[in-house]
Amino acid sequence: MARTASLSEHPATRRDATGQKNKGGLIGVMLFIASESMFFLGLFLAWFYLRAMSTGGWPPPGVTPPPALPAYLNTAVALLSSAAMVCAERAIARDAQRSLLIWISIAGALGIVFMAIQSVEFTVLANLAQGSAYGSAFTFLLVFHTLRVFAGVVLMGVVLIRALLGQVSRRRRLLVQATAAYWYFITGVWLVIFAVLYLS
Repeated sequence: MARTASLSEHPATRRDATGQKNKGGLIGVMLFIASESMFFLGLFLAWFYLRAMSTGGWPPPGVTPPPALPAYLNTAVALLSSAAMVCAERAIARDAQRSLLIWISIAGALGIVFMAIQSVEFTVLANLAQGSAYGSAFTFLLVFHTLRVFAGVVLMGVVLIRALLGQVSRRRRLLVQATAAYWYFITGVWLVIFAVLYLS
């Protein structure tokens, strides 16, 4: 009995249990991201359907597309924030707590900058959203993506707090990995939105 108990508390056994937990958690994150992908796929299909059904062109005559400069700025911000997230992941893999705090803070700050730029653009889109199906679909896609950016920034805040409390380490980094995976997904969705709404 005592031998069985000692085996169950062996460090290798604990590592295996932690690895299984992390693997299960990451699978859950991937499934969540897959469901989010289906949601955005539906939005893109609606956009292309409306575009195909438009008889007067896309955008329709008399509808001026919003300026593309904020979108270009946000693309740069999104890519930089993802690069910072990569650095944060590498930092926690080395158990470099200070570097994790720095990089996750940079990624979160850039996420806030992204939302700030998007908020300025929403003031331009206010009238556009009410005037046509083009404007409504355009604004709808941006609003839902911005909500996901907000969720990602909140997750980064949770990572930052838990890291400050010493609750994140190389062997306890599921939250960091999940946040990074979600942020890469959000960045990828933005690149598709940028290509569909502003470049096509």
